[in-house]
Amino acid sequence: MVGGSVVARRIRSVAFLLGLLVLLLSVVASVLTARQRQVTAQDSTLHVTLGHQTEALENYFERARAINAVLADNPAFTDFYRAPGTNRRKIAAGGPLLDRVNGALAYLEKLFPGRIGEACFIDSDGSEIARVVDGVPAAAGDLSQDEAANAFFAPTLALGVGQVYQAREYESPDTHNAVISNSTSVKAAGHTGIVHYEIALDSFRMRTGSDGIAASIIDASTGTVIVDSRAAVIGDDDPLTEVAAADQDQGVTTIGGRRVAFQRVLATSGNANDWYVAVSAPAFGLGWTHGLGLGSLALLAGALLTLLVSGISGWTYRRAIRRAASYDRLTGLANRALLTERTETALRGGQPVALLMLDLQNFKDVNDVLGQRHGDLLLTQVAGRLSTAAPAGSTVARVGADDFAILLAGHDLDQARVQAERLLTDIRRGYQLDGVSLDVDANVGLASGPEHGVDAETLLRHADTAMHLAEHHGGNVQEYDPAGDTGAPLRLELLGDLRRAIESGDQISLHYQPKIDLQSWRISGVEALIRWQHPQQGRMAPDSFIPIAETTSLIRPLTTHVLGMAVRQAKAWQQAGHPIPVAVNLSTRCLQDVGFAGQVLSLLHEAGLPADLLELEITESMVMTDPERALTVLQALRAGGIRLSIDDFGTGHSSMAYLRRLPVDELKIDKSFVQEMTVSHGGSVLVRSAISLGHNLGLSVVAEGVEDQETADALRELGCDIAQGYHFARPMPAGDLDRWIIEHRAAADRREQGKPMMSV
Repeated sequence: MVGGSVVARRIRSVAFLLGLLVLLLSVVASVLTARQRQVTAQDSTLHVTLGHQTEALENYFERARAINAVLADNPAFTDFYRAPGTNRRKIAAGGPLLDRVNGALAYLEKLFPGRIGEACFIDSDGSEIARVVDGVPAAAGDLSQDEAANAFFAPTLALGVGQVYQAREYESPDTHNAVISNSTSVKAAGHTGIVHYEIALDSFRMRTGSDGIAASIIDASTGTVIVDSRAAVIGDDDPLTEVAAADQDQGVTTIGGRRVAFQRVLATSGNANDWYVAVSAPAFGLGWTHGLGLGSLALLAGALLTLLVSGISGWTYRRAIRRAASYDRLTGLANRALLTERTETALRGGQPVALLMLDLQNFKDVNDVLGQRHGDLLLTQVAGRLSTAAPAGSTVARVGADDFAILLAGHDLDQARVQAERLLTDIRRGYQLDGVSLDVDANVGLASGPEHGVDAETLLRHADTAMHLAEHHGGNVQEYDPAGDTGAPLRLELLGDLRRAIESGDQISLHYQPKIDLQSWRISGVEALIRWQHPQQGRMAPDSFIPIAETTSLIRPLTTHVLGMAVRQAKAWQQAGHPIPVAVNLSTRCLQDVGFAGQVLSLLHEAGLPADLLELEITESMVMTDPERALTVLQALRAGGIRLSIDDFGTGHSSMAYLRRLPVDELKIDKSFVQEMTVSHGGSVLVRSAISLGHNLGLSVVAEGVEDQETADALRELGCDIAQGYHFARPMPAGDLDRWIIEHRAAADRREQGKPMMSV
């Protein structure tokens, strides 16, 4: 018996130890799994950031090449060679000939503000003809006579006219900064010269994000970290030098306690810079798992607690993830994904299913007038009332900004209509939003399954169609009617017609509306507005096809087509001797394309149009879709010398912090505020505030929708810079605008002379 007892105890001991071992292995596996999830998530974030940074760098190289080529096309350089006399005599004589050369070099500062240190014009014998440092031309006696030894000199001449050579980093003898350079050659009158400028490496430094991600540029040939967002000065012992030592084009690794993703931007025949772009962040959980050992009694004792906490935390985490994926964050209601899932389940159940789609009327006005906070308060109160009033077993969901849906399982259309009327009664009861009383109405669309759809997607779409029909017909509740659902085929047909119109090039045209300087009453620019003459339907209003195009990739070729027409017309006006800046409206998709800036600059280069004769208009909501990416695109456009304008100001919900960061030149006050200013004290206050804000931000201010002289005079008194509207002129074809400009100039001259103005 004693022997049997001992054996039993030993068995229990072994079982206990095995249990602890299994428990410990479970803890280790849990820790390693959690750490792997963190690493995977971090790697994904690093890859996305790396893609943005690499695209931005490659976009810079392309933009710099385009700008260098545009600079070399400036006739100031060829005219210098064609002028009689030797180079030395012309340099010593100075005057307008050399002033034009220095002016062309100094203009670079406008294209790359704060980045250009030195620009020069060098003869093929190695002597400098002109040099500008920090915007200041060098004296004749300070010009170098031996530039031929520089690394950029021979490769630039070897590439030939019109091709750009980008030299690797070096220390500038003029600014003593680390720089890279861009050079291209020019030829005239038997002479060859080089137009050359330097960009400070420090201007490539990217800021460290709030998530701790830093960005670095590493010279692939030396392993030197030449630009880094972590510090202004990089030590030779920086661990990131290991990126170059690995000699791989791309990858992700852990170096010196940081997780690093890298991508090589290889040197080419025109670019000697062989660089790595690397983004990094502190690595997760380094070294923690190495302390795990089978003999660690402390870890064994805490294993159960760790497992318990880990289990609870994991359950909480998974529950939070599931809830975030299935419920709306603001209202706590089900979201579209969960509604779709439950609708599919209900349709498979064999009972009738009804779906109500509800849209709040004039919700945008609540946000615009009272602010987004009051809008959110209204949405949460509406959500609460719908949840309370909906019958048991139904699902209430938020499926859009101010759109809600109610799934009614076991309800036919008649029962659903009764429920819809009850819900509307509850919705219409007054609301109190922080002391503000508000009445709200809504439109409801009804669809039922299986007659209106045997799957969730179809039923949702048909309920949404019925809701829009209710809004269009002025009725609060509308059942789905297949006979009235012609929108989808018409949209597809319209998109096909628009694509053919872009390809044919003879249906789409531009009209131009003048912008008037309120101090001189002279034209300061025009806005290009698209017009489509459909072969069957006649003149199509922009509102009927632009929103549809913006939901598809067709908006990109349409934007390119419009930009091309606007740039060609601006060039024609410039060649006629009266340059007029032309403004073009952009779509949201343009600001999400990091290559867009390079495309626009290439378009300007091909047309030979100065960048300051093109202005691009954006809206606040376009920027807020993806602020960081939009800022990257806007900064590239602005660096290229293109003017930027905020259109429809006052109708969006942008953050003031982002508004201060936008690299824009102009602010356009929306016409809805301008047209109220002479009849409403509140409208006047809003316009005055917008003008003051714009001027405090260093922007010129444009008022849209000016329809009478009284409004124009009031805007001038408030200090508004520019006005645009029917009072001055409607949008018109370019030929009509040429005639209008002549008449308007004559009228402006008479105004200056104190004579009565004729109607313009």
